[in-house]
Amino acid sequence: MRKPKPKLEGGIEMSKATGQLPTDTLCRVVDLLVEHRIKLDALEHVLQETNPLVHEHYLGTIENLRAQKAAEVNRVLAQTLKSQPAKS
Repeated sequence: MRKPKPKLEGGIEMSKATGQLPTDTLCRVVDLLVEHRIKLDALEHVLQETNPLVHEHYLGTIENLRAQKAAEVNRVLAQTLKSQPAKS
């Protein structure tokens, strides 16, 4: 009997040999990201037209989240680099 492949959250299978997502799964993820980005852009446009003050607040919130994300990514990268053994 064959063992099932390890799965990530949501039931996405991982390749046993490489520990990476299969290409078709990656394509589906990218498609979903693009679709959601289009929807967010449309909603942002509606918000801008209907309530400019709320739109400005929204943009400020987005900028704050981007800064937080960048800081977190930098922190994780620095931690990862520190934990890797030095190459000679």
